[in-house]
Amino acid sequence: MSEEQFRQTISAIDLSRAQLENVARQQEIVRASIDEHLRAKETLAQYSKVGENEELLVPIGAGVFIHAKAGDRKSCIASIGAGVLMEKEIAEVERILDSRIEELKKAATELDEQAEKITFAIEQLSKEARKQYEALQKPRQGTL
Repeated sequence: MSEEQFRQTISAIDLSRAQLENVARQQEIVRASIDEHLRAKETLAQYSKVGENEELLVPIGAGVFIHAKAGDRKSCIASIGAGVLMEKEIAEVERILDSRIEELKKAATELDEQAEKITFAIEQLSKEARKQYEALQKPRQGTL
């Protein structure tokens, strides 16, 4: 057992921890996106229930709401990607949101699996590092 092998194992642990932190950041982003999509879907569902010209409070983010009056409750403006907005029927937008939510949930599951694999690898590498450390200490203990 050499000190170089021990250093390589420690480096692998550090690299795996960095990967785990990266996956954790990605998990946060995906979960926030799921929450955002669910809020949008709920807002659309509530909006379609109000009467025409009925006053509503519309959330604009950060706990802030504005007063608005309901207009056409059958359609809304939605992003179709690349910063392009398009008018679509609310039912279609709800289907799009459902599809995006499912994709995001799949991504979240994949990230959870990645995190689990990396955590397992870190545990195995840590066990190996402890064994290597003990092996490196034994020859030194005999010389004392």
